[in-house]
Amino acid sequence: MPDNPFMKFLELVKPQEPFSDQSIPSTPDYENIDNWAATPAIDGQQFYVPSSTHSVNKDNNAVDVFYIHPTGFYEKKWNSDINKSKSAFERTEIMLGNQASVFNDSCNIFAPEYRQATYFSFFDREDNGKKALDLAYKDIESSFDVFINSLNDNRPFIIAGHSQGGLLAQRLINKKINNTDLQKRFVCAYVIGYMIPEIYYEDVFPNIPKSTSFDDINCIVSWSTVVEGFKRNREKTLFWKPDGWSVEPMIQKIVSTNPFSWTNDSLWHEDKNNLSIINKAQDYDFTDRFRKEHTGSKKIHRTYQNSRLQFIFK
Repeated sequence: MPDNPFMKFLELVKPQEPFSDQSIPSTPDYENIDNWAATPAIDGQQFYVPSSTHSVNKDNNAVDVFYIHPTGFYEKKWNSDINKSKSAFERTEIMLGNQASVFNDSCNIFAPEYRQATYFSFFDREDNGKKALDLAYKDIESSFDVFINSLNDNRPFIIAGHSQGGLLAQRLINKKINNTDLQKRFVCAYVIGYMIPEIYYEDVFPNIPKSTSFDDINCIVSWSTVVEGFKRNREKTLFWKPDGWSVEPMIQKIVSTNPFSWTNDSLWHEDKNNLSIINKAQDYDFTDRFRKEHTGSKKIHRTYQNSRLQFIFK
């Protein structure tokens, strides 16, 4: 086994069997509201606010957001079964509080729980990880169809996704929004935390421009960040294009806009008014990747001020 601690961790979460259509979890029915992680009618962490000065508008907003959460599944199976008694769903709840809550004073929040691909999928050297992500995408497309046909009521909408959710959102926009009638109601997409190589941008989004201003519409807003000093010189990751999957080096020019300044530079920019929500619980450790069951711990949320952002684009 490699000495690198991260490689050791990957070995511990690596599925033991190849991906198989015969062993995939049951297909969710998104007409059943129980298969959604968040809707305006489901009270949850998406309605957390960073301080008492912020307000929440749970429903009757003029705009919807369709939010796709990131990876929270670390079991030795290729896809989760969206069981809400499992640890993967507890992580989904926390992500709703940390991420989707930013929309809770302006948008009706809709978020499907889906058969997300396990974390190892992004490091798989065979086709199993790609197949697991293909299955996850099927749920996203299915839930989006229900969202548009039964829940959205012809309102303008935003697409938001982070990490695995960002990757799946890229594909959803290409297949369901780009150059369709839905593009007339498409406000913008926040596809965050998953790279979009500049060389492939026109392939994936031929009719949707990159955002260059905070008030752009019909556009893509994207950024990917790591801690200061981190290097990805040898890292690679999966990327989806209309002609199929590829494995892309992370050290290349990517689409990225700093949301503090709306510029594409590598300078530090400040916004002292920016606040983030961090979930806390006495009996819960978000970094415990090996726990399988939902702890049931009551979460509190604290405010964290991140006033400076610097983006590196290669």
